[in-house]
Amino acid sequence: MNARGERVIIGTMRPFHLSLLLFALTATAASALWAADEASLPAKLHPWGQFQPGARSMVRVTTETYNDQDQVVGTSVSDTTTTLVGVDKDEVTLEIDSCVEVVGKRFDGRPQTIKQGFHGELLSKDTKLSAPSDSQVVVDRQKIPCKVQQVECHGANGKTVTRIYYSTTVAPYVFKRESVSTDPDGKVSGESSMEVTSLEMPWNVLGELMSVVNVKTVRRCPKGTVTALEIICPEVPGGVVSRSSREVDASGRLVHRSVLELMEYSTRGQRHSLFPRKSRPRRQKAASRYEQ
Repeated sequence: MNARGERVIIGTMRPFHLSLLLFALTATAASALWAADEASLPAKLHPWGQFQPGARSMVRVTTETYNDQDQVVGTSVSDTTTTLVGVDKDEVTLEIDSCVEVVGKRFDGRPQTIKQGFHGELLSKDTKLSAPSDSQVVVDRQKIPCKVQQVECHGANGKTVTRIYYSTTVAPYVFKRESVSTDPDGKVSGESSMEVTSLEMPWNVLGELMSVVNVKTVRRCPKGTVTALEIICPEVPGGVVSRSSREVDASGRLVHRSVLELMEYSTRGQRHSLFPRKSRPRRQKAASRYEQ
C-alpha cells in the first residue's frame, strides 16, 4: 500500500515465489519416478502424465510483501497457465505462460517450454539414482507400503540429495520427500521437506465436490523459512487446486504471504472455470504456438 493506504499492484514476481509456483504445479507427484528405469513406470505418477495433450490449468497467485513494522508495502498478482504439450514414454512436455497485472493493465510474459521426467524434475545428465528399497508411510493412521529411493543432483551451485517415499498404486503416489542442498564447499545451503498429512478429504473444486489430499511443505535456507499448505486433487491437471504459504526471515519476521487459487482447468475439451466464459478476461497475443 502507498502512503495513503491505497492498494498497489506491483508487476514483479520474486524468483523465489516463481520457483515455489513451479513446484506447486508439479504438486506432490513431483519426484514420483525416481527409478533406474523410468520407462517401466506409469506416466500417471506425474501430475500431468495421465492427461491428453491440450489439457491445461490456470492458477492465480497473490503475494503480499511486509516491512519491518509488519505492514503491507506491496501486492503482486500473477496468473500462470500451464498447457500439456505431450507425453512420451519417459517425459512430459509443458508450456508455461505467465502474466502480471500492473495498475489494472495486464502484461504477458514470454511462454516457456519445459521437459520433465516422470519424476517431475527437469531432465539432467547429472542425476544419480540409488536402488529403491521397501518402506512404508503412515497417513491418517493408515500404513501404506511404498518404496524409498535416494536421488543426488549435481549443479554449478553444489548438489542436492533427496529421499523420496513413493507408491506406484496409491494416489497421490509421492507421500514424503526430504532434501538437503550443499554448496561446492560442502556447507548446507538449504533443506526442504514435503509430507502428505491427510487423504481423501472433500473439497469444492470450482463448484464440484472432489476428493483431495493435504500436503505440508517446509523450505529452510540461511535467509529464512517458507511454510506452505497445499490442496492436491489428482483429477485436476497439475494437481494443485489451492496453496497458502508464509515466508519469514532468519529472525522470524514475516516477509511474504502468498495464496494460490485454481481459476480454470480443462481436460478432454471440457472446461471448468471460476468465471463464466463471457466474463473471463481475454489476453491478446501477437502469436501463440499452442491454442489456449
